[in-house]
Amino acid sequence: MFYFLLYLFLQVVLFGAWVTGTLDPYQKRLQEILLETMGENKVSYGLKKSLTGKKLIEDENFSKIQDQLGNQLGGVFGKGGVGDGLGSMLSKGL
Repeated sequence: MFYFLLYLFLQVVLFGAWVTGTLDPYQKRLQEILLETMGENKVSYGLKKSLTGKKLIEDENFSKIQDQLGNQLGGVFGKGGVGDGLGSMLSKGL
């Protein structure tokens, strides 16, 4: 019973910190670390998600082309890509 009350108390504290915005800097830093381990930055990941997320036409061939374009364009701004410096610089502002 004690552990359950302690768990509930911690959940309330974390929820309060989230609502007040106290966790925002930590959340942004954690996001940057996770993207960096995947070889991405915010720009490359955003491009990939926006271009591959919503299918414009429900045709299988067009969907494959759209996915490949999104992945390649995102890879240009990702870690090791041609636009790595530009992607990193733009990611700092996001």
